[in-house]
Amino acid sequence: VGYGSNVGSNHTGRIPDQETSVGEGTFWGLGCVIKFPVDLTSAPYSIIAAGVQLPPQRITLPFSLITDGPGGMNQLTPGWLLHYSPYTIARSEVKFANRRKAKRHDFYTGWKILRAGVMDMLVDARTNLVYAGGGQQQQQLAGEGVNSKKAVVFKTDKAIPGLGANQLTEKGRQIGIRAYTDAIQRYALRGLLDRLVKLAANQKGLSMGEVLHHVGLEGISVGKLPAVYSTPSKPIVNWPVLPWNEASHTDTEALWKHQHSTLLNELPSILRNSNDVNDNNIISRLLEKCIALEDDHAKRVYESKSRDDVRGANTVPGYKDVHIPAEKDSVVLSAKEEAGKVRNDTRLVEEALGASSIARSRL
Repeated sequence: VGYGSNVGSNHTGRIPDQETSVGEGTFWGLGCVIKFPVDLTSAPYSIIAAGVQLPPQRITLPFSLITDGPGGMNQLTPGWLLHYSPYTIARSEVKFANRRKAKRHDFYTGWKILRAGVMDMLVDARTNLVYAGGGQQQQQLAGEGVNSKKAVVFKTDKAIPGLGANQLTEKGRQIGIRAYTDAIQRYALRGLLDRLVKLAANQKGLSMGEVLHHVGLEGISVGKLPAVYSTPSKPIVNWPVLPWNEASHTDTEALWKHQHSTLLNELPSILRNSNDVNDNNIISRLLEKCIALEDDHAKRVYESKSRDDVRGANTVPGYKDVHIPAEKDSVVLSAKEEAGKVRNDTRLVEEALGASSIARSRL
């Protein structure tokens, strides 16, 4: 707002009864025009690009990028920040933590961006994206809200709930599904790893059965697990739960309960290429996936910062002399360090609990 965006008027020419509900972490681009009413509370950490005119609407696709699109309709890419600019999220978490100076209010100023409530938003958003592209549902939508028989472009929330007054390409839909899925599974698997690390530190010589019981994974049969993607529920216009009011904000058991529930729902997707999963190797397979996701996240953090380095050096004389390159950037190094910590924690778990050999992914 302080850099030249025009965020609406509350007046319709009748009475001043319009408003905007700004989502957490919303970035208003230079010169954008926001026409009331707008609700972005269920699309946190979304970017409205420079010069975009955003008509009245409600968007429920988090971490999105909204740009000018063809035909006079804005184009939305769901999960863009997660997929193409995770550096932004990683830097924001560090920035928020460093700026948190409150002494009497620290109990509600220390939440994470990728937390339980946000994961629930991602699950709902992914369900809507998956459902829009599937078989009979896609054909039914082709007549209303979807442009072309092949559904190459989805238009407005008639095609996809939560899309608002925007359009979405098939490529964008696939980007959103992958970005949301990776974030959801990374959240759940990090919860599993943290649980196992604590178990390994406190108890030795446990049988695999005892370990599986402790993390609620005993007797898992991949073939009998429910499908990951359910039918979208009817959209409800409501406020999201405030971060400090989430049960998992201060209760680690509530956090694990949510991560465990999420993990069970994701198992068919995580293990879809594993036909021989059993009690003896399920922990190893899941931790392999955890390592892969953390390495991929660190790689994307580096790449998103590196792109800026290349563009700056190709545009501004002497750019490299006064800017820290990606390979020395503290946020990039922290993400790389975190990926290394995941591999080390996995190794410790393997040694302490006797899990079968777990692959080491390379960054």
